[in-house]
Amino acid sequence: MTEVDRLLTRLSETPASTDLSQLEADVWNRIDAQRENFAFSLVRTLPLTATFFALLMGFATAVVSTPSQQDFHDMAVFSANTPLAPSTLLAKHS
Repeated sequence: MTEVDRLLTRLSETPASTDLSQLEADVWNRIDAQRENFAFSLVRTLPLTATFFALLMGFATAVVSTPSQQDFHDMAVFSANTPLAPSTLLAKHS
């Protein structure tokens, strides 16, 4: 008998330090609990995700819908082309 065989024999004769009869049931219970926690965490993060998406869409809309910056001169009010005159602004919207 080799040293390994003697060690295995001695190990098989020693009593177990913990009860392993419910080991499989305990493992499956922990797996089921982790699945429930994962589903609950998804539901819990839904409002945060929706808020983030709404803010992202708001910023994207603001970036896309801003008009290009126009270069106006100080003396533009006296020129024939007055883009900021009330009549010009009203004509664009009507």
